[in-house]
Amino acid sequence: MVIVPLKWLLFGLLLLLLVAVATAVWLDRRLRQKAIGKRAGLWAALEGAPFGVLVLEGDRTCPFVNPYARHLLGLPPPPCQLPETVWVQLLDEDRAAARLTMDIEGRYRSVSLPSERVVRWWVTSYDALDMVFLLDVTAQQRAEQAARFLLSDLSHELRTPLATILTHLEVLLLPDITEEIAQQSLRLLKAEAHRMVRLVNDVLDLGRLETTMELERRPVDLLTVVEEAVTQIAPQAEERAISLSLEADAPLPLVLGHADRLKQVFLNLLDNAIRYSRSGDRVVVSLRRVREGIACAVCDTGPGIPAQYLPHVARRFYRAVPAGVEGSGLGLALAKEILRLHQCKLSIESQAEGEETGTCVRFILPSLPEEEGKP
Repeated sequence: MVIVPLKWLLFGLLLLLLVAVATAVWLDRRLRQKAIGKRAGLWAALEGAPFGVLVLEGDRTCPFVNPYARHLLGLPPPPCQLPETVWVQLLDEDRAAARLTMDIEGRYRSVSLPSERVVRWWVTSYDALDMVFLLDVTAQQRAEQAARFLLSDLSHELRTPLATILTHLEVLLLPDITEEIAQQSLRLLKAEAHRMVRLVNDVLDLGRLETTMELERRPVDLLTVVEEAVTQIAPQAEERAISLSLEADAPLPLVLGHADRLKQVFLNLLDNAIRYSRSGDRVVVSLRRVREGIACAVCDTGPGIPAQYLPHVARRFYRAVPAGVEGSGLGLALAKEILRLHQCKLSIESQAEGEETGTCVRFILPSLPEEEGKP
């Protein structure tokens, strides 16, 4: 019978325990390194994905976020912490719900961001991580909303010219109609048909603008664009006995824009100014160089817009006064959308009371970066 001293037995057991612990630590490190390697490969694959990927662990720690998601959410490169914002609070709710149920279907939500973009995300849990997949659906949302609004507005606006056309068609079918009345009805039919064509064209144009996120913009000599618009509208001003002039600083910097669309803005603003002015009034277009770019204004000495109407005049189909003046009510709405795509806003000032009345429409077009430092 072999008797092993107790101390050697304890030493052997301790040695086996140390070997087991060392083996476990080694295996754990290998597994961690293997997992990290797999994650790194997965992150690399998702870096150029055509959708956003956001990986979260713990509270709001973000070990990975691809460029699509960084641009959409305004996040710094990983590792980073999510900011304290409304959309992050909603994301926390969806993360908690996904973890609570461990539902493979995850959680869906559409959220409006502070940047006015709309994002749709899907949140699911994977081990200790929360995976968030995002898609920018701003264009889709804008298109759906614009389609609903335009269809509703267009159907409403077409009722009047259609009713007029039907009425005069009935008049033309009367057996004892005189030649004078027949010619008058034909002229009204032609005028209403042209009105419907202009209305539909303007609505379609506005719909395209409202669903567009970006315009193809190039360096533009704004003075040339405005001179063309003033020359084109001048006969209309002369016919109405309205003074039309252009005032511009020299030299003016180039702006980054779409020349045809910018010309459309000035034509619409000039058409409005002339259409609502009186004989003997003045319309002045001014281009002034400012630090941000070119300050543009179209001002008139017309009757002005009453204060209660002013906040609404840029809405589509909104027409304040006078009711007898022709127009689709879309000129300012079109100008507003074009300027939105040029990263600038339309502002309107008007005085309808007192001796000096009139309206000024203003906006600032940003100059090209290389033009900012030039005298």
